Amino acid sequence: MSYLLVMPLLVWYGRDRAWLLPAFFAGALATSLCLLSHLFWPTEMARPVVAAGWIAWLRSIDSPLAASPSGHVALPIAITVVLATLRVRAAAWFAAWSVVLMVTVLTTGQHFVADVAWGAAVGLLAAAVTALAMRWRVDLRTLAMILLEWLCVVVTLRVAFALDDWRLYLVAAVIISTRQHALFILYHDAAHYHLTRHRRVNDFLINVAIGVPGVVPVEFYRPLHLAHHRHVGSALDPERQFLYRDQRWQFRPLGTWPLVRQLIGDLLLLNTLRTMRAYRQAGGAAVRPTVPILAACVVWTVIAGWLIYLCSAHTLTMLAALWFGPLFTVSVLLQKVRSFSEHSGGPGVTPGWSDWTYSWCVGWLGRAFIWPYHINLHLQHHRNPNTAWYDLPSQVRSSDHVMSSRGLVGLLWLGRRRVSDTRREPQRN
Repeated sequence: MSYLLVMPLLVWYGRDRAWLLPAFFAGALATSLCLLSHLFWPTEMARPVVAAGWIAWLRSIDSPLAASPSGHVALPIAITVVLATLRVRAAAWFAAWSVVLMVTVLTTGQHFVADVAWGAAVGLLAAAVTALAMRWRVDLRTLAMILLEWLCVVVTLRVAFALDDWRLYLVAAVIISTRQHALFILYHDAAHYHLTRHRRVNDFLINVAIGVPGVVPVEFYRPLHLAHHRHVGSALDPERQFLYRDQRWQFRPLGTWPLVRQLIGDLLLLNTLRTMRAYRQAGGAAVRPTVPILAACVVWTVIAGWLIYLCSAHTLTMLAALWFGPLFTVSVLLQKVRSFSEHSGGPGVTPGWSDWTYSWCVGWLGRAFIWPYHINLHLQHHRNPNTAWYDLPSQVRSSDHVMSSRGLVGLLWLGRRRVSDTRREPQRN
């Protein structure tokens, strides 16, 4: 039962210490790997019945499911190895704790020796990944969020397939589209090399995370995005040249029917095709195959081959539908609405606004669907693109306009033209 205290004590002891982040990352990664293993390859202990005593009580609260690998072992082992790598004295305590937990799960009949061995292997793998990320100076906070988003996608798919109900498939598609959108926000951060300053490693990791499965390699997006930063609001802004070419929305509110047609065009990929056509007509260059792109394609080829080997044709079809369906519909719409919110209106259009870039005060619903990872602080991002997503709140000045998210409708729809303005202190964003 002391397993429940491993992470809380790690956080308590490591507060304000630099080694807390890598140790916590390794532990969370080990736990996530165990969770995925238990979801897709469930195992169960066949244990003799115990009529009474504390062993009987323990077994009544601890299911025999999720036997292998042992999470009781994987978590402390991952933390121990990372702390030992960083030469932190607490590594000795976590090593002793790991041994105690190994002995306990065996003597109480909760696991077999093989389960403990697999748990140790998972812990070592998580620690090795963490050590490699530290060596490459990968931002562990961003990498952790990437892995968390993919964990949400995988768990959503697993639950949807397990329950096998068309209504839940629709819910799963919406959830997956929001997580794809969140991954693209982290992808946007990686376009500025915030994932790691090792450029090839940065591009490889983000292409594996979403560039390749999202069919937009970061090498294609980066030149356009950096040009957008240089020329925001001008005729040379790629968003004005390509993103809204031949579309009704031109940085000004629309009437009801034109706005509906704009949003339907985004939802059904029609406006994306117009953007691609505008890019080709302007002589836009194709993406050249780079080492990061090719390496990411190899990773996804292996993953695809593994899925083809494991899954039936029906399952593969549903997997493709639940990934690419949201990717090319709802996810595109969410990204477009976010783009509207970042650079709508502007001087002479939005009352009291003297910039082309906005910041928004948003709630949990806005963060879940449109503004994850502080992308609502877009004015601050444009002012200092070298700031990573998690530091953007510190860039908010007391004089900065921060608009209420309720004003978004007024920027898009003429039927609700009133736009609210507010000011917020940095800590409240």
